Amino acid sequence: MFSRSRLLQLTEKMKGKLVVVYGDIVADRFVYGTPKRISREAPVLILRQYRDDILLGGGGNAINNILSLGGLPIPVSVVGRDGAGEMLIEKLTAQGIDCGGVLRVDRYSTPTKVRILGGYPHAARQQIVRYDIEDRFEMAEQEAERFAWMLRDQMAICHAALISDYGYGIVTPALVANLTGYAHGKPVTLDSRYDLLRYPDVTAATPNEEEAAAAAGTSLMENGNGERLGFVAETLQQALDCEAILITRGSRGMALFEKNEKEPVLIPVYGTDQVADVTGAGDTVIATFTLALATGASYAEAAKLANYGGGIVVMKMGTATVSNDELRHAIERDEELKE
Repeated sequence: MFSRSRLLQLTEKMKGKLVVVYGDIVADRFVYGTPKRISREAPVLILRQYRDDILLGGGGNAINNILSLGGLPIPVSVVGRDGAGEMLIEKLTAQGIDCGGVLRVDRYSTPTKVRILGGYPHAARQQIVRYDIEDRFEMAEQEAERFAWMLRDQMAICHAALISDYGYGIVTPALVANLTGYAHGKPVTLDSRYDLLRYPDVTAATPNEEEAAAAAGTSLMENGNGERLGFVAETLQQALDCEAILITRGSRGMALFEKNEKEPVLIPVYGTDQVADVTGAGDTVIATFTLALATGASYAEAAKLANYGGGIVVMKMGTATVSNDELRHAIERDEELKE
């Protein structure tokens, strides 16, 4: 079904494609420690910290993946005027990304997901606990007008748009309409953690099974491989009036449902189901999927490329990205492709 030469051609065409990324930029913080002893205060392990990393998460990870795949991301977002926010801006600008569309405000704390990991520096490390520092951004009327202008302006020059909604208030239906209403045939993709159905008229959405089922008001606990999955996808397609729904299914790969197509395209997981870390894999999937659509790929071809991307990053620890070279290498070594 898939042609190796065609997929390689699409991967090459990703380079230089402009993608506006509108959504929540999150700080993914990883604190590493080596086991010291059991505390006398409580039956808990004491770690001696040896490393503390802050990485781009949420929409920031999608931005990072677009860049590593050769695309040119243009972020439109909000961060707090705090340590985490300043560090994320530094990381973006250090890579040559224009952050003129990222608003920095005092009244908002940059969402930060803190993961504590224990283990020795050159051995496997186990995530012990995670805690989230969260806030919600309440957008003022003047700020909404500024964002509307920016989104329309960027949609005019970009090849595609990516919406990354983690529920922190940056993404609103009224502002998303400035992308979908001015797309003029360009792809607009959606990844929404909690409010998938609030953003109609996108081109495609990429929920995982849990998010898709919740949005459709049902469960996939039973018969998740068959009719129930199709019912969920059809419900979402009708509600969003979109062209495609790409449902990610963890170790079972992906299922692509296209409008006016009777049967889904089922794509088995790439690589192994023995994953190292699933952190941010959904961001990689939508970044790859969006860039592929921007090159003129079919939905099936874009899903296939996104499946490679997701399979590569889950074998890496932490919030990771896939490079254009890694994607090419995966295509070249896939024996199931036709030439």
